[in-house]
Amino acid sequence: MNLQIIFRVNGAVALLNGVSFLFLTKTFLGMAGFTMTPQLMTLGQAMGTSLIAIGLLSWRTPDISGEAMSSYGQLFGVIGVLWVLLIGYHAATGQASGPPVYGNLTINAVLAALFFIYSKK
Repeated sequence: MNLQIIFRVNGAVALLNGVSFLFLTKTFLGMAGFTMTPQLMTLGQAMGTSLIAIGLLSWRTPDISGEAMSSYGQLFGVIGVLWVLLIGYHAATGQASGPPVYGNLTINAVLAALFFIYSKK
């Protein structure tokens, strides 16, 4: 495994979540225990677009970062920790539950750790 693969996996996960939020909003948020409203639908679709953008950035980072790839890996590691903290808080307080929450919590924790491990210079 290398940092380029970790960026690509992270990008694929973000893209998958983004597509789920954007096109399967009702189902995806329903599995997490949310009651759908028109406002939540709008927010979910905005979140989906944002995750697709992050996924594209992650996927392309190895191609455009050059010598700075380790620094970008550390940055993406910090972003992963932020996701873990937010998702963990939502799970701990009962604001969200179910497969999307616990799956994303686990995936983000593993990816953050891998970014930090493989970003060491």
